Amino acid sequence: MMKGTYCVLDDEQDFLAVASGALQKFLPDMKGVFTTDPEEAVSLAKKDKPIIFIIDIVLGGKTGMEIYQRISAVSKKERVIFITGDENFVNDENIRNQILLEGSIDLMEKPVKWHELAIKVKNNMQLLLYQCNLEDIVAERTQQLIHADRLATVGTMVSSIVHEISSPLTFIKANQEMCRYAYDKVKKVTDNEEVLSVFDRLILPSVEESMKGIERIEELLQSFRRFYRRDDTASEVGFSELFAEVKNLTYYNIKRDNINFSVEIAKNAPKKLFCKKQELIQVITNIVNNAVDAFEDAKVKGQKELKIVVSGDDFLTNIVISNNGPAIPKDVFDRMFEPFFTTKKAEKGTGLGLAISKQILKFMGGTIYVENKSEKHPTVDFIITIPMTYNA
Repeated sequence: MMKGTYCVLDDEQDFLAVASGALQKFLPDMKGVFTTDPEEAVSLAKKDKPIIFIIDIVLGGKTGMEIYQRISAVSKKERVIFITGDENFVNDENIRNQILLEGSIDLMEKPVKWHELAIKVKNNMQLLLYQCNLEDIVAERTQQLIHADRLATVGTMVSSIVHEISSPLTFIKANQEMCRYAYDKVKKVTDNEEVLSVFDRLILPSVEESMKGIERIEELLQSFRRFYRRDDTASEVGFSELFAEVKNLTYYNIKRDNINFSVEIAKNAPKKLFCKKQELIQVITNIVNNAVDAFEDAKVKGQKELKIVVSGDDFLTNIVISNNGPAIPKDVFDRMFEPFFTTKKAEKGTGLGLAISKQILKFMGGTIYVENKSEKHPTVDFIITIPMTYNA
């Protein structure tokens, strides 16, 4: 169905009446506006939607060229066909050249051949719609590139931060190990129960807790390093390794919100998956973080649950990421994979996470879809399918 609008601007009511009857016959799928008021035409242009103007060169005390200059100043989604009943305008090459230089499609003489005019309107509207669509795609891709550049910058920053944290962490770890060494030395040179008791009750437990914290930080730093490293080739990845990385990257938010996070690998699931590991981690981490965000301020009866179930066969791997949080509203559900669509605050989301995730899975030959929570279905499920082999 043809979209878009055309507007006929002329100071003769009789001409507009004939134009309305003829053009609505030849262009039944387009919206037509017929007016003697230049301000109405300018107002239509300000809506910045695809529109073709058909304007008489002479409009009482004004010229159609002047009106069109105002129109083109407020919209980049317009085109114009000038018409005139004065053959001097038609035969004057200078005027015709000026009109074409202003961006006009054509200059047509009255009486107008309506079928010919309708063809020009229809063809140029198709070109205009195509151009506008391309411009929208370019704008969208530009925003994605800008966001990708920001992510690259963040990756560089994370790399620097990881390095800066690793250095003092090495000293802290060495000092804790020195405390262990000191304890072993003390045991060899004294049998003073009070001294040994201080070590056993106070010092050594603190050292052990500190070492666990250090190991946790080291794991997290390694996860960050791997997460921001680009995958150039696909490889076989074990699920335990895959979900350990996801847990590391989402650990804080899950623990903060007291969410029970579990992973279940079915007996029929393949042992390994052929994929670009960090890209798949990005997809799963994004969905898990979205689920965590959905739990915020949500009333959930009982324990908050976030579960990943892996199943499959010799051909496909299925990964289902479920949560018992609130159902996704229909207006969000219908648009959730659109680029830049988000319901989150600016500091929490860009609206690219799910769109990028869908694209990553598409490159893997996989799919993602969502089954919403309902009276009959107790969870929100993100269902991912990935072929066991694909052209990486």
